[in-house]
Amino acid sequence: MHLKGMVARAGAHNGKTLKTPLTPLEPMLRGLALHAARPAVQEGRQVLSYADLAGRSAQFATLLLGLGLRPGGHVVLISPNTSDALLTFHAVPLAGGVIVPLNPAFGDEALRFLLAHADPQVVLVDRAHLRRVQATLDDLRLPVVVTGAGADLAARLRLLEPHPLEVPAGLDEDSAISVNYTSGTTSDPKGVMLTHRGTLLNLSSLLYHLDLRPGCRYLHATPLAHGNGWGMAWAVTAAGGVHHMLPDAGGLRAALLGGGVTHVCASPAWLAPLLGGAALRLPRPVKLLVAGVRPHSPLLSTLQDQGFEVLHSYGLTETSALLTLNGPERAEGEPLTRQGHAMTFSGQLQVVLEDGSPVPHDGQTPGEVVIRSNQVMKGYYKNPRATRRAIKDGWLHTGDLAVVQPGGSLDILDREGDLLNLAGQPYSSAQIEAVLYRHPSVREAVVVAAPGEGGDSPCAFVTLHPGAGVEPREILSFCAPHLPPFALPGQLLLVPDLPKTASGKVLRHVLRQQARSRKTPRG
Repeated sequence: MHLKGMVARAGAHNGKTLKTPLTPLEPMLRGLALHAARPAVQEGRQVLSYADLAGRSAQFATLLLGLGLRPGGHVVLISPNTSDALLTFHAVPLAGGVIVPLNPAFGDEALRFLLAHADPQVVLVDRAHLRRVQATLDDLRLPVVVTGAGADLAARLRLLEPHPLEVPAGLDEDSAISVNYTSGTTSDPKGVMLTHRGTLLNLSSLLYHLDLRPGCRYLHATPLAHGNGWGMAWAVTAAGGVHHMLPDAGGLRAALLGGGVTHVCASPAWLAPLLGGAALRLPRPVKLLVAGVRPHSPLLSTLQDQGFEVLHSYGLTETSALLTLNGPERAEGEPLTRQGHAMTFSGQLQVVLEDGSPVPHDGQTPGEVVIRSNQVMKGYYKNPRATRRAIKDGWLHTGDLAVVQPGGSLDILDREGDLLNLAGQPYSSAQIEAVLYRHPSVREAVVVAAPGEGGDSPCAFVTLHPGAGVEPREILSFCAPHLPPFALPGQLLLVPDLPKTASGKVLRHVLRQQARSRKTPRG
């Protein structure tokens, strides 16, 4: 663009500081230009260079605009972690649109509902999932682009002129870059509107704290639909690294053992069953960022023994993904089960009592985690009531309960609704779960409240490692010396699997319903 045009876009000086919008497009475009000859994306045997990624992103933007995408318009994406899906995360914001990734792991009814709720102007759907939403697409009468294996999107793009690789004119840094639905619920849909500004700050923290550099190889194990892959959709491009796509979770082990992977992010509950236990040994160290659920010491020890350099983070979709990190900077003796300290651009994070005052840093006094940050969402799309419940008095109220350790480290205990009322006092289910995890046969453990005399009675749902033949009473006998009598589970149920969301979080409300319907005696 000619310099005069650039000045016109930026606006007159008028004695004020010259500003351009804060957006992840700036570092993304730098990465595309600077690393043109480097490999950018790998899916199976297919490898795209950064020059390829730049060219196809520009052509894809042209395609979207030709289909009627207007500034700020929504583009729904229904796809696993493919190279076409990654391309979408580059092309949609280049075209001035807002990407709305829907997790294909959602049920068919939820996908159809959210597809209509999102008000898209264009829909991109992986060929393998087209049938699931075809009727809804026919009703909406929207432009549809089929992606993924067999769709040959690349051939279609080659016929198009590239859109300019630049930040769209008039972009507002406080406008949405994405809408990310936190679950597949149809009763209270929460489409989190994340801004360009907040997404850039999350990207900047990722570059610094994860040491993302040119040539690093990031394995996309976390769904791109989940908080934009925790922000890695753009961060890896900014770093000049390789996006190693993982369309099928079944390929995780092979990718880690033979793909030269240097970084991966995942929920530990989702990750552990796929790695096959302690027998796995990585050929080289891999930085593993875990978040999403509280990991327990035995799992973290196993991951470290396998060759992972484990980092532990806390965040929410509502905060552009990640806020804290427990990693190399932690104090000597600091357990990895804690969530650590705020990342560089996380803003203000506090743990407060009901009256709003901060809890003491004593590791004992619980309070709610509240956040004031540039990374906090604009709100929930078309759900002002849920937005008002979440953002009060200028703070995002997470509903997560935590204590602050004497060194200032965040230590998440539970969701507010997950606390148990035992013997007339609140008791964290996580404390009981931590003891259950000490048993060598226990793979996963979740404790919920079941009705009991005078309050709640702990009910434990447990999955076992393959080949384990332990009985419930043996696990309870193992736990008894480590728990007060009122906290020992009144029911311990061995189950083959736990119900989970598409992102690996346990559906505790489902387990609560099951616990209420059972009268199983202890052991």
